[in-house]
Amino acid sequence: MKYTYILLLSLFSCFSFGQQVMTLEKALSIGLENNFGIKIADKAIEIAENNNTWARAGKTPTVDLNGFFNNNLTSDNNPASFLQGTFYNGSIGATANANWVLYNGGRIALSKDQLNLAVGQEKLSKSSDINFLFRTIYQQYYEVVFQQEQLAVLNQVLVLSQDRLAYETTKKEFGSSNAYNLLQFESSVLADTNSIISQEQRVDVAKRNLNNTLDISGYESYTYSDRLSINPEEIDADKLRQALSEENYTLKSLEMIASLNKLNTGIAKAATKPTVSISGSVGFAENGFKFFADDPNTGDPFPFLLSNRFTGAINANLSWNLYDGGVRNDNIQSAKIQEEIDQLTILEAKAELNNQLDILIDNYYNQVELLQLTDRQIQIAQQNLKITEERFKAGQLTSLDYRNVQNQYLNAAYSKVGAIYSLLITKSEIDFLVGVFED
Repeated sequence: MKYTYILLLSLFSCFSFGQQVMTLEKALSIGLENNFGIKIADKAIEIAENNNTWARAGKTPTVDLNGFFNNNLTSDNNPASFLQGTFYNGSIGATANANWVLYNGGRIALSKDQLNLAVGQEKLSKSSDINFLFRTIYQQYYEVVFQQEQLAVLNQVLVLSQDRLAYETTKKEFGSSNAYNLLQFESSVLADTNSIISQEQRVDVAKRNLNNTLDISGYESYTYSDRLSINPEEIDADKLRQALSEENYTLKSLEMIASLNKLNTGIAKAATKPTVSISGSVGFAENGFKFFADDPNTGDPFPFLLSNRFTGAINANLSWNLYDGGVRNDNIQSAKIQEEIDQLTILEAKAELNNQLDILIDNYYNQVELLQLTDRQIQIAQQNLKITEERFKAGQLTSLDYRNVQNQYLNAAYSKVGAIYSLLITKSEIDFLVGVFED
């Protein structure tokens, strides 16, 4: 059809050679690779995995090595002292101490489970970020396509206005028209041109927003060849509800929190059990002593005396707090109540999310009906525009009448692309809520 050809021509006229074509799949791939939030999430996972060890959970023994070097110089003039005069006493040595908790009520295993869940939390956070990123890219990509479609409609209307202006100019040359009619069509061309300039700015803004999300520069380097189109599908509400209960990231996060709080209950119970540990130590010291005086028996200076000492010990320790006034029992009870709160929170979230899903599904079907209505509206507008053009050429209608019908066609075309865009956005909201994006 004539108008379809003009629409396609106006759409592709803005493309230039050497540009790269941006597709939805390419945008998603670039966003996943460049997004700083995803990169940060990867590093957070590395930290959690690095911390996820049995040593951090407390299962392995700890060993401390301590060294010392002591020097003391004493001048003692106390008559009652056994050793009077000036003397030096020094020592150098080292000790190694080890401690190993053999049993602490199961808290070691519970701590390891907490570390495992910490890794799971970071991975879940990354997946949630990706889900949010995909929705953002999806909607921003189709925002670009939507704005381009509107620009194409305006270009089509401008071509019609220019054709009418040229036709009216020719009529005036032959004396079949007047300056008033000519001014009306010139005004229409100027108005359409102004709308196109404004719409081009909207296209640029939409592209900049997407490129900012993708963390790429030079939005002019990419063209968007996709057209707004959708094949309305029959939605399986039960299947979506099942997917929502399994894949929704809000529910997954709440379930993760519930798992952590369940571990806290186990830790509170472990506090009522004894702790058994063993400890050991070994040490060695070299001592030196020098008395700065002469031996009264020989008259020679006292020699520098050396001695050493080796120590070793191994101990077993049991600690069991038998009574603390009921604090531990209170902690256990509070932890159990928190578990009940977690389950109620999950049920509340499920009810709210299912309600949101039902609203989106209803909205989807309503928009399908609106899309069907816009199909009929644009067919009528095209027929009306064709008839009006013939009647205008026959002198049965004024230029204002023709412009009104032209605006009706513009509004119908706007409604058509708007209905498709709204349907695409609603579908993306359903996929985001469920947690699984589908093609």
